[in-house]
Amino acid sequence: MESEIRRQPTILDVSKMAGVSPATVSRYLNSSSYVSNETKKKIEKVIKILKYKPSRFARNLKTQILFSISVVVPNLNLEFYGEIVDALSIYANQRNVEVMINVTHNLNNIKEIVFDFAFTRRIDGVILCTPDLKTIEMFSTLTIPIIALDWRNDVGGDLNVDSITIDNKKAAFTALSYLYGRGHRDFLIVTGGRNIQSSVDRLSGVELFAQRHPDAQFLIKDGDFTPYSGYDIVKRFLKLGRKVTAIFAFNDLMAFGGINAAIESGVRVPEDISVMGFDNSFISSYTFPRLTTVDQQKEKLGVTAASLMIERLYSTTNRRGREIIVPYKIVERESVKQIKG
Repeated sequence: MESEIRRQPTILDVSKMAGVSPATVSRYLNSSSYVSNETKKKIEKVIKILKYKPSRFARNLKTQILFSISVVVPNLNLEFYGEIVDALSIYANQRNVEVMINVTHNLNNIKEIVFDFAFTRRIDGVILCTPDLKTIEMFSTLTIPIIALDWRNDVGGDLNVDSITIDNKKAAFTALSYLYGRGHRDFLIVTGGRNIQSSVDRLSGVELFAQRHPDAQFLIKDGDFTPYSGYDIVKRFLKLGRKVTAIFAFNDLMAFGGINAAIESGVRVPEDISVMGFDNSFISSYTFPRLTTVDQQKEKLGVTAASLMIERLYSTTNRRGREIIVPYKIVERESVKQIKG
């Protein structure tokens, strides 16, 4: 085995021969967290065989990495995060980088997470999913790379944060243009609330569309990105006897809830009312009718975040404030009807 490694052995060589991850070897070398006695013996044996000598100086360099990153999500109730984290984790794991998932439960324990990261230094970088500005500012004080997913920097400043998102304002405008082009002029808009940036940006797209199309009518109701809110809003709306030809929900889950409310009320989709979602969740192609929606390309969002983080870990330059806009597209299925006329 020694003859196979003619160069200076690295932590990757040790991890491969010991049958453990690079992050585990790094934790053993730095005594940064628990490593079982059995694993320690494996690593020590391989270190002796390879004559691996970790550089004490290199351990203190900014470029020394632990091959471990954290993904912070507000909750695990929405499949939006699951699909992103799944793609992100697969990409990172294939490159021998471990991914830890931290759930903030809608920011209730965000301070504890921040201080844990800051003082124990168990990870190389953090990817934040759908953060607010307060969260961004708190994490930006850490001396490790921070990437904000589903967020854009609308305040400027010298935040040490990269952002990855789609153009939510333009995407909402495009969705309404699609519906408008199929003859729809009366809309029920179901937002994700006024405290989530992506929802606010989509609402801005709706408002811009309304300004440019005075012949269209809009009723706007605030949901919370859950199917329950979509169901309740549409159910109450239909009970009032008000008429629209199309519902545009700011995510697929609220669209699913709205479709169920319509069916229960004896309203056919899309014959009586059209429904359009946002996300292109995997379930959207299995509903009845299959849901027309805006594809955020969640896999691309996750892979882009992981790729950018790994690039930051290996980079010797300090590039700040990059913003990456991932393209979106309309996925046309059967939940939107063409209105003649």
